[in-house]
Amino acid sequence: MSIEPPSFDVAAALLNWVIAIVACSVIGLAAGFAGSLAYRGTSGPRVFWNTLKRGFRDLTRLSPGRIGAIASLTIKEAISRKAFVIGFLFLLLFMFGGWFLSSSDAEKPALPYITFVMTIMYFLLNLMAILISCWGLPADIKAKSMHTVVTKPVRRSEIVIGRIVGYSGVVLSVLAVTSIFGYVWIQRQVPQQAKDQLIARVPAYGSLSFLTRTGQPSETGTNVGDIWEYRGYIEGLSKARAIWKFDNLDTAELRKRGEIRFEQKFEAFRTYKGDIEEQTRYQITLVNPTTKLRIPIEKSYPVAEHKQDPELAVVVIPGEIEYQESYEVGANAKVANLFDDLIDNGSLTVEIACIDDQQYIGCAEGDLFVRMEDRSFLSSYLKANIGLAFMLVLVVSIGTTSSCFVKGPVSTLLTGSMIIMGNVIYEFVNEAVKQQQERQDGKIIGGGMLESIYRLVTGMNQTTPLPDNLGIAKDIIEKLDETVFNILFVVRSVIPDFTFFSMNKYTANGYDVPWTGALLPSILITLGFLFPLIILGYFSLQLRELEHK
Repeated sequence: MSIEPPSFDVAAALLNWVIAIVACSVIGLAAGFAGSLAYRGTSGPRVFWNTLKRGFRDLTRLSPGRIGAIASLTIKEAISRKAFVIGFLFLLLFMFGGWFLSSSDAEKPALPYITFVMTIMYFLLNLMAILISCWGLPADIKAKSMHTVVTKPVRRSEIVIGRIVGYSGVVLSVLAVTSIFGYVWIQRQVPQQAKDQLIARVPAYGSLSFLTRTGQPSETGTNVGDIWEYRGYIEGLSKARAIWKFDNLDTAELRKRGEIRFEQKFEAFRTYKGDIEEQTRYQITLVNPTTKLRIPIEKSYPVAEHKQDPELAVVVIPGEIEYQESYEVGANAKVANLFDDLIDNGSLTVEIACIDDQQYIGCAEGDLFVRMEDRSFLSSYLKANIGLAFMLVLVVSIGTTSSCFVKGPVSTLLTGSMIIMGNVIYEFVNEAVKQQQERQDGKIIGGGMLESIYRLVTGMNQTTPLPDNLGIAKDIIEKLDETVFNILFVVRSVIPDFTFFSMNKYTANGYDVPWTGALLPSILITLGFLFPLIILGYFSLQLRELEHK
């Protein structure tokens, strides 16, 4: 599994948000205007305009006092409905979870303990957020307690915001308690020999390129027949190289430490068995492209083929490196300073070569990184829970908004579907975008639904273009598939990307939760959907004639 955080372009995300808001506003206004004409006739436009003016006034003249009162009432109702029982269920699972995870195995890792705690928190708290937010408002409407509230001098917008704040307060308070118990439980249950795995590594990733076995530049490595094309391979005892370029390194921090630490997760591929006890080995060469200085590290390093050994994964390069500029008899050894001679304006280039003949080493961009100063496990754990907190606020907002215009069961299905689609559809759409790009580059890889069905029926492979003798059928298949892709892109724009909120993989595997790759996207996604959801919830509640039910 790759721990490298996904890329997130803030400027592109904000631009897409603005475009989506404008498009949805235009569609909503057009639909509302058409509906007013159909329902009210000639007086419809006047009613529609008055509704917009009232909505603008209600959404801009909010009273913090009234919002706080609604939130306080919401919290009291949640307590009376035993909403906090989910916390006791969480603690009950903790009590018995140790039975299944405890083991006498001396090499028991810390990962299953951390994964157990954070997975339980993720699912139980999301379930709690869905249930209380989706069923609270419909239950009040059914019990007619909401009728009393709307007759008071309180705006419908304040009801929606107060509900979101109240439900969020309930869920976040349970999150705070369970996260504390979870942290204490991890510290107590993780075996003593695995305590050193409770860290938060801070990786600095670079960009990867390759040299072929003849020394020619290439964007990909050798394909050894692996279906998963995540890694490219370099051939042993050849000119093949995997080249990482690390930019924007914190030279001051590295200089203070006096060394640089690399961590690798390379994969070995053997063309013959050989000595199975002898690991496939690689060599590191540090390069300064500006001064053309190349310093091969004389020591070779093994790839952990059979199991991940933390000691084999880490390579330490000292600040002063002794090397031979010439191997002629009598040539004197020279000393290069890692920070002055090899790191150029925060940039360092590293070449990896396989030194075993007829063997291969697989490399992906995230398989080698510079390991900066480690942080505490607590910091990573807190960041992951902060990300979960933003997700819970978003789930509560979706559930509260949907409950303004549909009943509890439908609202529950709608909110749950949004979460599922937000975790699944992005991966699917990204794969579709990749296929479209490959088509533009002249590579034919599969296609849309109709094209895939045609290929399955006819036994055609993915790399062969559709035959021209299909005539108009070919154009119909391609146009319909393109239409489906465009619909998916639109759906993707109105569904939150929940993949950024899942930060368990960082904490469980001993990595620090990245700011730009996880926390910042979580904050922006929550805020980006919160305001439109409040507006939608307000107008939905405004159009419900609660006083007459």
